[in-house]
Amino acid sequence: MQHRGVRKLLLKLTLLLLPFVMWPLIEVFILPMNFFTFRIWETISVNTMKVMPGPFYPNIYMKMEEEGELAPRTQFSEKRLVEWYTDEYGYRNRDSKCDVLLIGDSNITGAKLTQDETMAEVLERMLQKDVYSFAPATMNRFLATERFQEDPPEVVVVSSIERRVPELPAVGANGINSKLRNITGTIIGSSQILTSFAVTADRVSKLGLYRRTLANIDRNLGNRDYIVYNNELFMEGEYANREYSEEEIMRISDVLEGYKNALDERGIRFLFMPIPNKENVYYKMLPSQKEATFLPRLFAELEKRNIPYLDTQSTFRQLHEQKNMALYPRDDAHWNEKAVEAAASLLANELQPQHSKKSEKKHFVNLTK
Repeated sequence: MQHRGVRKLLLKLTLLLLPFVMWPLIEVFILPMNFFTFRIWETISVNTMKVMPGPFYPNIYMKMEEEGELAPRTQFSEKRLVEWYTDEYGYRNRDSKCDVLLIGDSNITGAKLTQDETMAEVLERMLQKDVYSFAPATMNRFLATERFQEDPPEVVVVSSIERRVPELPAVGANGINSKLRNITGTIIGSSQILTSFAVTADRVSKLGLYRRTLANIDRNLGNRDYIVYNNELFMEGEYANREYSEEEIMRISDVLEGYKNALDERGIRFLFMPIPNKENVYYKMLPSQKEATFLPRLFAELEKRNIPYLDTQSTFRQLHEQKNMALYPRDDAHWNEKAVEAAASLLANELQPQHSKKSEKKHFVNLTK
């Protein structure tokens, strides 16, 4: 009798747990990959399997109607049809050829941009050279990646959204993890079976229905990840244009100088391209109308150290204020295709053949002329 009671209890527990065990498998093997997501980024980004070579699932093609990151499924959202390609390493490229390499964040990846609007593809058309998007990634990941050691690019452009520039890691920071990721990524990428297993395990871990439910509850409770001024959505609002200390400017300059030195040792040209915050360019929409001073102060220090950079802030300000050009989607903090084209023009002008590969002179182009 006692054994029969234990069996009944185990059966009840099994039946109770069965839906929780089966549902993630249903999400992975039956439902469309993007059934619970609002953009491709969440759909194919690596969640828990951080041993894979790239930030996204490799060899993916996907087309989807997306919404901006700040207010998906709200009255502020603006839908846009986009397509993505990822290469064999899990980066957003059609192939892995590389003359010019772009290290950056989600802006370089191209959040809410379709494939041919991404920085890599726009710049590639302008330069007629192979441009590779190595994003999201860091300089340390680049330095630890064996394929770039064997076949280095001519130029490395390090980009970052303004609010993340202070977080750029110094050369050597977290270097062991980057080297381990290179080893495990190479092993997994060499086998279709291992790649398929890693992708499947990662998709199971995402728990799409659970996360979608939490997001809906959060939204219904009035919680939000955006700030609204003049019917425009911002990520940080007034805080974005805060003042930075002189010590912070020096520390960030030290980090960028370390990048340049590391690439100089390898015979690779370096260029820094920050992307202004939406609040920086649209500062007149903020209650205080306070202008951001961070990038001009950083540029002044980089100028003293002969570290090459692109003054994207001046160009973006001119385009917005003199031509009334929208450079960011209303429902997103990333740049749009017009901002990408403007920055790519600046960058292409700097990288044209008349500029020596060893040139360290900063160059600025006024696109409004």
